[in-house]
Amino acid sequence: MAAEQGYVDAQFNLGVMYDQGKGVAQSDKKAVEYYQLAAEQGDADAQFNLGLMYSQGKGVAQSDEKAVKYYQLAAEQGDANAQCNLGVMYDQGKGVAQSDKKAVKYYQLAAEQGDANAQCNLGYMYDFGRGVKKNHTEANKYYLLAVKKGNNRAQLNLAYIYFSGEGVKKSYIRTKKLCERVLKDPELSFEAYELVDRAERFALSELISKLREQILDILKVDHKTSMTHYTSFDVGQAILLEKSPFRLGHINAVNDPNEGKLLWQELGYEPEEGNPVFIGCFLPDSDSLNMWRFYSKNHLNDDACGCAITYNTERFFDYRLMKDQSNHTEQEPRVPSFANTGQSPQESAAFYRVVYLKDNFKILGQGAKKLQADFKKLKKEADKFVGNKPTSEKLQTLAWLLGPLPYLLKDANYKDEQEHRVIVTHLDYGAKEIKSEDPDFANGKAPRLYLELHRDDHLTPIEYVTLGPKAPNKEMMAPYWRHQLASKFESQLKRRKDKPLNINPSRCAYK
Repeated sequence: MAAEQGYVDAQFNLGVMYDQGKGVAQSDKKAVEYYQLAAEQGDADAQFNLGLMYSQGKGVAQSDEKAVKYYQLAAEQGDANAQCNLGVMYDQGKGVAQSDKKAVKYYQLAAEQGDANAQCNLGYMYDFGRGVKKNHTEANKYYLLAVKKGNNRAQLNLAYIYFSGEGVKKSYIRTKKLCERVLKDPELSFEAYELVDRAERFALSELISKLREQILDILKVDHKTSMTHYTSFDVGQAILLEKSPFRLGHINAVNDPNEGKLLWQELGYEPEEGNPVFIGCFLPDSDSLNMWRFYSKNHLNDDACGCAITYNTERFFDYRLMKDQSNHTEQEPRVPSFANTGQSPQESAAFYRVVYLKDNFKILGQGAKKLQADFKKLKKEADKFVGNKPTSEKLQTLAWLLGPLPYLLKDANYKDEQEHRVIVTHLDYGAKEIKSEDPDFANGKAPRLYLELHRDDHLTPIEYVTLGPKAPNKEMMAPYWRHQLASKFESQLKRRKDKPLNINPSRCAYK
């Protein structure tokens, strides 16, 4: 009644009731209607909420430009929330031309009013020298102000500061301590798990941990490169048409008897098994005759009968290791394992090229000189770490420190494959993510362990599909698959916009 008479507070409050579904059926459209009425009368809270509705596309067509317009109106009236959000829009270049300086300006205005998010964001700008001169003392000051108000992102950022020792005395113990509260935050808990894991490793051996990260960075594939997985026709069809999750296999199921052992041999120790290792094998070439012969067989072991699925490397890692995301926030943190988080650490979110070795640990290919030097340093540090009388426990810890490195080295006999890998090493045996298939002794079927990569939109990372040179009925398979995909997953294909999912036969002349 008051709103109908133009009473601005009533219009805003009625918008809130519709927004939250309190006393009325929830309605974003009705909420927008009343926020709009109050906003037109200059109510800063309504202008801010209307900006949020446009930003999120709730009750209106999503529009960053209109979100900025209403944030600006509220910000000019001194609304701290609007000032902070306007800072974010300039920070990210949404609805406005990106500007670090303007982002800092609005974060500063909101931070001075005690807005914790703005204080955290301003700390970040000082931390990385964006829009202001880099200043770790100022960064820490603003992080601490936000932490006192219970801001978990600021607490995690402060943990990173103590990990790197920028502006403070480096402390891995302090890093872990600061992460304790953040582990209970569902938004940030996994990032905190990762940082705790790194702090644990660096505390045990900073040099081995740094070398591990250095080598992985050299081997990491640029996100602009496509990667192709060769597989059987049945598996390809299941991935495309049945939304079957992509699988990573246990390392012991691969065909190289030296798998994971070459680095240990160079270090001079017997390999110790720590956490289980799961890999996915890929190639940069999407139509390679050798790969068709080796990795695209049917159930009768005939080669070149399968298909090759080419993935966009940037979009590939938007996956979960469990079908439904686990709620692990009530559990005690498990370090160094990330068991039952349903996610994977940053190291697992990359494609790595395999390094090929000749006798006497001579590295072949790109970056060989630098890699040779790094592995030489690694051997020296490993010797120091295990000491004169290496125990099984010490070697297991070394295995954890080495992480995926031993599984990125192969004998030069395999160099024609030019294999690339995704590797997951962070799970414990018994973790819910690890799937298994029982052995069938009567039919000689071995047991299996594997991981499944679950995606809500299974077609997003797929760039195109190639049918093998001897794929069955390949003249009709391409149109059949196109028809099935268009029938079953129309909305997914529309989201691809100008990037159709092409299915083409191999150009290899098979003999």
